[in-house]
Amino acid sequence: MQKILFIGNSHTYFNDMPAMVAELFESVLHTEVHVTMLASPGMALRWHYDQPETKFNILRGGYDYVVLQQATHPFDGEEALLRQAGRLIEWVREAKATPVVYMTWSAKEDPEGQQELTEAFHHLAEKERALLAPAGAVWAVIRRERPEVELYFRDGRHASPLGSAIAAASIFWAITGAALPDETAPYWTERGADPDTVRLVKSALEGERG
Repeated sequence: MQKILFIGNSHTYFNDMPAMVAELFESVLHTEVHVTMLASPGMALRWHYDQPETKFNILRGGYDYVVLQQATHPFDGEEALLRQAGRLIEWVREAKATPVVYMTWSAKEDPEGQQELTEAFHHLAEKERALLAPAGAVWAVIRRERPEVELYFRDGRHASPLGSAIAAASIFWAITGAALPDETAPYWTERGADPDTVRLVKSALEGERG
């Protein structure tokens, strides 16, 4: 059994996204996954660092992977991301777990803002030798190629069910490298994805790999 700890805010808990990651492990790899979530609305990684349950869970929870999600609406910039995530990754390494950095997305009305996020999260993953779940970069491809596909909740910040499914798929892919479910699988169809969108998700992730 795999154990995954998620640390973040509403971009982690919206639509119960960690459960979608577990669903992918179980449906694709037939592997049982136990997920735990430390997520509070609007909170950045600096806030999590100061909470006693964060250090306790990382060091004592026996997790295989720890997924870190920074606050990005607004985004404090790359320097803050590197500093805040780096402190938590020190604990992740001490626990002999693998860090996963979860790149989120810019606000719906600010598509240009994704470039800053994408570059910052790539730099973080490179600096810390962490796995990168490039959800925001995948969203950007879909927004450009298929603008009619709704990835956002009505507030223009949070994810629609499909947006969360793509985020979960990015995390699953970052951890396992495994192929995602077929275009007609319930994982996609139950969240409103058409085959062309699923193919675009897969293509965008492969582009991140290379």
